[in-house]
Amino acid sequence: MKKLAIIFGIMSLFIACNSNTKKETSVETKSTTEAPITTKPEVRVQAQVIQLDETQYRNQIFDYVQNTQQWVYKGKRPCVVDFYAEWCRPCKMIAPYFDTLAIEYAGKVDFYRVNVDEARNLSQIFNIQSIPMVMFCNSQKAQAASGAYPIQFYRNMIDSLLVK
Repeated sequence: MKKLAIIFGIMSLFIACNSNTKKETSVETKSTTEAPITTKPEVRVQAQVIQLDETQYRNQIFDYVQNTQQWVYKGKRPCVVDFYAEWCRPCKMIAPYFDTLAIEYAGKVDFYRVNVDEARNLSQIFNIQSIPMVMFCNSQKAQAASGAYPIQFYRNMIDSLLVK
């Protein structure tokens, strides 16, 4: 019985050591074959809300200096622009909504924030009198909603206006 226990112990030790060696080998093999070299450029999908100033807004969304009479959208995808202020409680309340929505609609809709205190000229041009004001933009038009709403309201607006 003693011999059987010793043999069983040695076999268990041998199997345990042998299985660890195999795992290490497979890990080493995996790391050397991982991440093949590709020549294609990576397509970057935006999954965050990007802060814009007035100049960036003009370059990426709408140049209101050049196009005073009609909407000419400059973006590649539809976008949502959250006009906010640091001191605004409703703005702070809905800000996490857009972080969530940016992830949900990544690759389909771009999300931006504009601080109205820093972009006063932009606030005057769009006649922003109350915040938060959220603008839904595509190549045909821009539509705004003023006030703080539940996240489902913004989803519905995005689905009906931007992602059809």
